[in-house]
Amino acid sequence: MKLAISTLPFKEWSVEKTVQFCQECGYDALEIRMDFHPWSDSSLPNEHYNELAKLLPMHRLCVCGLGSGIVLTEYNEDALCVLRRQLELAGILGASGVRIMLGNIRRCVSDSEKTIHWEGLVHWLQVADALAGSFGKQVWIETHNEFATGKALHDLFAQTKLPHTAVIWDLMHPLEQEEPIEQTLSLLQGRIAHIHVKDGLPWNDPKKLIWKYTPLGEGRVPIEHAVRLLRQSGYNGYYSLEWESAWRKELLQLNRDEECIISFIDFMHSINK
Repeated sequence: MKLAISTLPFKEWSVEKTVQFCQECGYDALEIRMDFHPWSDSSLPNEHYNELAKLLPMHRLCVCGLGSGIVLTEYNEDALCVLRRQLELAGILGASGVRIMLGNIRRCVSDSEKTIHWEGLVHWLQVADALAGSFGKQVWIETHNEFATGKALHDLFAQTKLPHTAVIWDLMHPLEQEEPIEQTLSLLQGRIAHIHVKDGLPWNDPKKLIWKYTPLGEGRVPIEHAVRLLRQSGYNGYYSLEWESAWRKELLQLNRDEECIISFIDFMHSINK
């Protein structure tokens, strides 16, 4: 089992402290959230990323993927420029893909939403897919927002050829829209490149569109069952802890970041037996 962690919890950390800590915890890889840390700024020169590419193996780590901040509801030329740069950096760092999201990020029913311009969105994905192919990389669409479910992404892939586009299956987000994990896996079979692991449960508030985050094992996400199904399906990619304390108040209030980050390794190995 290959275990990774998103660098979201390390916003204030130096890159040296981050890689040292993740090595000591026993992680295999980093999923770097781009343009989030001083050291993950896409505008930094290639020399900076060449040095990072040298540093990581010294700590027995690699980069499994890059997380862009791209969120799309329509065609966006600027987002293609961002993607191009991050695909270039993925090449330097040895990452397999660059994450994007589609749709509207809404946490409550009262949150505003933009109209999804379907034709423009599909055209953007086609251009992005070809661009990724030219770099020998993939675009990774995360199960999120209006495209959180396997059904939504299956329908998208059924309508356009995207040979260099795959999916990050965030185990929680389809459940927030009441899609069972068996259905999600069946619909995304052959397209899953990466797994985001987290746990949570519904808020006691019908106006909330998203679940409350919890430490692993304290919520309703059937992580062990999902791992078993993925193993049976032949999945051999990374399981990446996405601990979103950078913006989720319920995790900040726990004040258990390091404890939960450290315990992920044993948790995942125990359920993989």
